[in-house]
Amino acid sequence: MFTRLLQALKKERVIYYFIPAAIVLSSLAVYPLLNNLWLSLHTKTGKPSIANYSRLFKDKWFWNSIAVTGKWMLLSVTGELLVGLILSNLINLRLKGTKLFRTILMIPWMTPMIAVCTIWAWMYNGDFGILNYGINQLFGTNILFLSKPQTAIVWLSVVYIWKRSSFNMLMYLSGLQGISDDIYDACKVDGAPWYTQLFKITLPLIFPIIRSVLLISIITAINQFTIPYSITRGGPSRSTELIQMYIYNTGIAGFQYNYGATASTVFIAIVLCLAVVYIFVTDKAEEDIY
Repeated sequence: MFTRLLQALKKERVIYYFIPAAIVLSSLAVYPLLNNLWLSLHTKTGKPSIANYSRLFKDKWFWNSIAVTGKWMLLSVTGELLVGLILSNLINLRLKGTKLFRTILMIPWMTPMIAVCTIWAWMYNGDFGILNYGINQLFGTNILFLSKPQTAIVWLSVVYIWKRSSFNMLMYLSGLQGISDDIYDACKVDGAPWYTQLFKITLPLIFPIIRSVLLISIITAINQFTIPYSITRGGPSRSTELIQMYIYNTGIAGFQYNYGATASTVFIAIVLCLAVVYIFVTDKAEEDIY
């Protein structure tokens, strides 16, 4: 199949249009990856060695960053998908003022990430933060959002969900507006409740969009660096140090380029494994639905 496709492209001379893109992609992606692998397999002096990998697998903070990243991904991806789905269904009701409401909801997505981090850091501040002060005064509590290692990652994920949910909402909305109203009218005639319509009609029909949005959300969340670095610097007690921060702190800020390359290589391998599993599972699920 691949040979026939290649022959067809060659026959139509389309393949020649891909040559500049292949050159750019190789220089910007393939070469850095190969160079990263080479660095991970050598010492600072250029001597071949696997000592970097032995050191990495024994480093408890590397495994801590993996665990924190997994928790972060679970919280943030689940939150943004659910909030985006709820908002898209509300907007799809086409009530009065929906266009204005949709525009307002897109503001978080359009706001630069560093501005979002700065504002939320001020609101979370334990001394003068308006969010911290308001909730404590209202409920008589003494919450310090970012001071407890057990909950700091949760409050950081709230920032991410607030930022990303509007994008998911827009993607879901494009799928919801493609579903004919006649299908829902037929369900109402049959007396199907709202939850039956949701799980038997809405979700199956927009599953291809959910699949794409979920993949984008996972990739974006697992590569997040700005939010934890700008707000908590990975603290307290490295409870918000994601894998990207670990690579930066050890490889770039710590001037251990070979060791940082090793950590990033292992991280790439983990991501590739997750991607293969994800594609296999969602592809099988889509076949079962349709």
